[in-house]
Formats: sequence, structure tokens, C-alpha cells
Amino acid sequence: MVKHKMMPIPHASIGEVLGLLEVIYSYGSQAKISFLNEELRLPIDQLGDILDMAELFDLVKIKEGVASLTIYGEALSLGTIDDKKRMLRRKIPSVEPFKTAITIMKKKGQIKEAEMFSKLKEKFTIEDKTAFHKLFIGWGTYTDIFEYDGEEGLFKTPEPEPPKNI
Repeated sequence: MVKHKMMPIPHASIGEVLGLLEVIYSYGSQAKISFLNEELRLPIDQLGDILDMAELFDLVKIKEGVASLTIYGEALSLGTIDDKKRMLRRKIPSVEPFKTAITIMKKKGQIKEAEMFSKLKEKFTIEDKTAFHKLFIGWGTYTDIFEYDGEEGLFKTPEPEPPKNI
């Protein structure tokens, strides 16, 4: 996997990764990267970031120029939106920088945006703050590891969902 010096995570949104999984699944759960490049009409570096992010979450394995869905990636492809969120919520605590953010949130409950990014900058190189900010908030809010109030610039621990009565 490529080391990302500009950001601690590859530059790929949740939507791009989920879209990639759907395309790979539709072609029998594996596809040549050159085919994906042609099919998706993305610049190769952008496709590389999406593949790297999918690999980081153990959704895809890449071997000899072929991207194959893992069992986890196939399950995610077939799930509902709620299933996808739930599955990624279980996985994201093992992926940096989210692992560090979760630790910070557990200690504080809520934290100002500037303080959160300051703490993350102590551990990670973040040269493109705007892109990182967008990705970090997108992945974090999609998976419900935190809530984000843009007006107050505040990250909050989400309220636990009440048990569902059946």
C-alpha cells in the first residue's frame, strides 16, 4: 500500500469507496485495476486512493493488478445502508486516525474542532487541512463514531441508541 504523506488517510470519500465496491461486485467480485480505471473514468491516482482506502478497511485485496473483494467487502456490498454503517462502525476503530479520535472522544465526550485537529496533527502529518477535514468528518459522521456541529465547530460523542423493542 502507498504511504500517504499529505494526509494520514488516502483521499477517498465513503461514497467513492462504496461505489467502487458495487462496481467490483457487479463484475463477479474481482476486476483488473486497468479495467476499473477505464470503467470508472477516474485519474489513476484518484482510483489508487480509493483502492488504498478500501484496502485499509479490509474491503479489497489487490494482487497482481487485480482488485478482489474480501468476504467483508462482499457483505458490505450486499448490505442496506444501515448494515453498511454498522459494519464500518465496527471496523473504523482499528483505522487511524479514527482510532486516535475515538480515544480522544472517549476521554472528553466533546471537543472543539481546533483542539481535535491540533491533537491529530501531533501524531499525523496533515498538509492539506481542508481535504483531511472533509474526509475525516465524512467518514466519522457516516459511521456515527462522532457527531459534528459545524456552526459550533464541535465534535460530540453520539448519544447511544435506545434498545429497539421487538
